[in-house]
Amino acid sequence: LISPSSSVWTRFSQDLQTRAPTYIPFVYPAEKIMTAVQSFMAFLDLPNDIKRHIDFSISPLHRRGDVGYKHRSSADGSYNDTKDFFHFHPALLERYETFLQEEPQVNKFMQEAYEIWEVLFQATKKVLGIMDMVYPGTSLKVLDTPYPHILLRFLKYHWKESEKCLAKPHFDAGSFTIAIAESGPGLRIGKSPETLVPVHHRADAAIFMMASNQEKILLGSPWPAGWHDVVQMDEQYLGRSYARWAVVAFIDAHGVEALPKSKTLQWRP
Repeated sequence: LISPSSSVWTRFSQDLQTRAPTYIPFVYPAEKIMTAVQSFMAFLDLPNDIKRHIDFSISPLHRRGDVGYKHRSSADGSYNDTKDFFHFHPALLERYETFLQEEPQVNKFMQEAYEIWEVLFQATKKVLGIMDMVYPGTSLKVLDTPYPHILLRFLKYHWKESEKCLAKPHFDAGSFTIAIAESGPGLRIGKSPETLVPVHHRADAAIFMMASNQEKILLGSPWPAGWHDVVQMDEQYLGRSYARWAVVAFIDAHGVEALPKSKTLQWRP
């Protein structure tokens, strides 16, 4: 057993306190992630009625509980970014079993997403186990439910020639965020607008950061949430149908409400 005074706990806590993000083990072949991303891109080319058929929530109280496809336009509201994303949760495999049998291209994407989700689930359990050592009961707040709030997001940012910032600065609405993979550098994380720094992915690891709803799981948490944005740093995608892709996960306790956008966007002008 790992004691709270161990090097694992110390490194984990110090990283979150001083830099906002840290790295956690996440061993999954990069080529298989790329295959899933390619399936996601193919999914986006399907007719709208097929793309939007999967649509439900594992957490009606939380705006990050939605499962299925969403398109967001920069004209839609406060986020001011344009992107397509799909939230995967294995609950959809049973709920939409007949539909997936009828749509093999969608099913292929879902099965590849499920393989990543299983690795994500195990990685999440390990992180929550570390927190249990100092905050007993943390794991139960997330996992003690038929549908744990662990959502896997596949994300495509649209290219904007006149706009280098692909995602405006914000806190995520969940309690924890795990950034699994991305097409290139551009993610910046800090504790405030003044401390944003580029964060790079590592082999066999994922980027872990706290999010705005963390106190629903960790009362009195000493760790700041990760204030972050995404900037376009690589011109190689100019002229393509997308500026960037990413695979990210959102984790929260079950049965909790999200904070209002005034909190998650608190430093935005």
